[in-house]
Amino acid sequence: MKKQIIATLGPASFDEKIVKRMTRAGADYFRINLSHTEVKDYKKIINRVSAWTDKPVCPDTEGAQLRTGKINNKSKFIELMENQEVCFVSDNGKHKKNEIPIANFSPMKIFQIGDLVKIDFDSVLIHITKKLNNNIYGKVLESGIIRTNKGIAVDRKIKLPCFTKKDMQILKLSNKLKIETIFLSFCSQSNDIVQLRKYFDYPVKVIAKIESKEGLLNLIDISNEADGILIDRGDLSRDIPLEKIPFAQQKILSEVKPTETPVYVATNLMENMITNSKPTRAEINDIVTSLNDGAQGLVLAAETAIGKY
Repeated sequence: MKKQIIATLGPASFDEKIVKRMTRAGADYFRINLSHTEVKDYKKIINRVSAWTDKPVCPDTEGAQLRTGKINNKSKFIELMENQEVCFVSDNGKHKKNEIPIANFSPMKIFQIGDLVKIDFDSVLIHITKKLNNNIYGKVLESGIIRTNKGIAVDRKIKLPCFTKKDMQILKLSNKLKIETIFLSFCSQSNDIVQLRKYFDYPVKVIAKIESKEGLLNLIDISNEADGILIDRGDLSRDIPLEKIPFAQQKILSEVKPTETPVYVATNLMENMITNSKPTRAEINDIVTSLNDGAQGLVLAAETAIGKY
């Protein structure tokens, strides 16, 4: 069986010539990341890319994840230092110097005193210290830079809705556009897939993304309901120590194999090619090992979305 290649479109690749070249080179699907797509632009993007290629164009939902809101200062980022006090606020388009906007959810309803909050793959770690005048405050334990739309993880289980408001709008549009395949982010249980299918009046192919502990715990139920499994090693590393990700990948590939559900692997496959013309030897080894272990396909994300090559 031919291994599948899923290419993510972004600023570096949203171009007719590049999409046609990627199609000729062997891309099997084109992925649209809804975390970086506005509802008003969605139909136009689908129609344009569909005119450039005969391969399926597939939206990838935002899913049940906390994210930073829009950073609207001149530098477009917030630099935090150890021991600095910060305040989490709802994303209303405005925030002060020491405030971190949270998209889609109210910080007061999400955070509790004592929470450890990781932002953007552990680059920033914040300890929630107090609630005061309907505000949530925290102390920076590990310094770093925060940008718009970066993932946030909390060191306890938080129940979030499976779909964001944007997801629901785009799923309704996808039904009208007769989209064939949907990538379901942060799938935590098989019922998430059942709920997604209700947005469509025809059979839609659902690729469930495993990127949380809960998704791992419900892996078999999810794989029995889904048309495919995608291991997102990036977001999964917020819930699982980095050094255990290779073993989590092997476990997923091994456990899903009896269900005959295809499994795809994403994150850092050819990260070096974002800025360099060739992958590293370690990246090539990772690709071959993933395929030999049973992966039916690979997902290129930043490599094709923002990469120079």
